[in-house]
Amino acid sequence: MSDLVFRAAEPADLDRTVALMGLGFPGAHKFSPDFLRWQYYDNPAGPPLGCNIDDGERLIGHLMGIPQTVRLRGEPVTVTLIMNVATHPDYRGRGLFLELVRRVVAMSAERGHSGVVGVANQQTERAYRTRLGFQNVAGLGAHVELLPQRLDAGAALAAADFAHVWTDETLAWRCRNPANPLRIAGETADSLIVEGASTTPLIRARAVIPRAGLSAMASVGGAGPAVVLGLTPTGTARRTLALTIPERLRPSPLRMIWLNHAAPGDRLDPQRILFSFLDFDAF
Repeated sequence: MSDLVFRAAEPADLDRTVALMGLGFPGAHKFSPDFLRWQYYDNPAGPPLGCNIDDGERLIGHLMGIPQTVRLRGEPVTVTLIMNVATHPDYRGRGLFLELVRRVVAMSAERGHSGVVGVANQQTERAYRTRLGFQNVAGLGAHVELLPQRLDAGAALAAADFAHVWTDETLAWRCRNPANPLRIAGETADSLIVEGASTTPLIRARAVIPRAGLSAMASVGGAGPAVVLGLTPTGTARRTLALTIPERLRPSPLRMIWLNHAAPGDRLDPQRILFSFLDFDAF
């Protein structure tokens, strides 16, 4: 690694970052300078923190995290959400992924964030857990439903050890995703139903989140087939006309990972998590 340069990611890197993400994820068509600018630099929760690796003029590694406000065991804190990580195919097998994560974890701690959260696939979960000390919190639930699940938002928030704190500003930003604009498709007295496109035609992606002071209102009715990814505290969600997707049928089973800076041995209770696709970037 002696000839490689590790440095903070910058807005001027966006074009080269898009090219690198295209090499790492050739089937993902969402990456563009506009998408990354929205994802990294328009986030009202605060500026991003990330690391790039250069080999001369060539960008060969990238990892970016963005700040996110959550309630951690009832206390509002800021955490770093790992968003995108890629290494150039010519440089794989050299430990660059691990070094990128270590450096962003250090940046997160230096900025005063409480921890790092992310979603790992089967290929990366073991490295996060065994080499970097992350907790493998739980595999994300996945089901297809015809009607939105009913979330008892008050009970979910009271039970959750970990839950995203949405504001009108952060929810509006999330809905402005240039690669997949979202809409508030329904509401109840205590929750909002948010939908966007999924990777399957005619099937939407859906999340139900606590209203919790949000002033946003529904623009259309939330019904029809949708896929739901995430976790809810035990006993706080009720499904209607829904079918769980077996893990063997999922293209890439996803797992929530967590690292607490102040207490690296901290373990979240997987039965007390409120987490949806809105909280990361599945679609």
